[in-house]
Amino acid sequence: MPNKEHHVAMVRPPKERRLAALGLEPLGSNEVSARFRMRLDKRVAAVLEGMTPTQRGEALVIGLRALGLLEGVEDEQETR
Repeated sequence: MPNKEHHVAMVRPPKERRLAALGLEPLGSNEVSARFRMRLDKRVAAVLEGMTPTQRGEALVIGLRALGLLEGVEDEQETR
């Protein structure tokens, strides 16, 4: 008995088109989507929830750079 979903690949639009229809863009080659639990002030959490995933990632990177916590990590990426 054939799989009921065997035809889906033939009629499904490309991933890029499906993501664009949702207002999203595919992850870059060096990007991952991750979930972390954080303890935050409610006001800060509300601001983060209002940001896009890209904006949240940029804000995190800026904060980690300001704290000097990305120095070793960024050096590793440059040598690759």
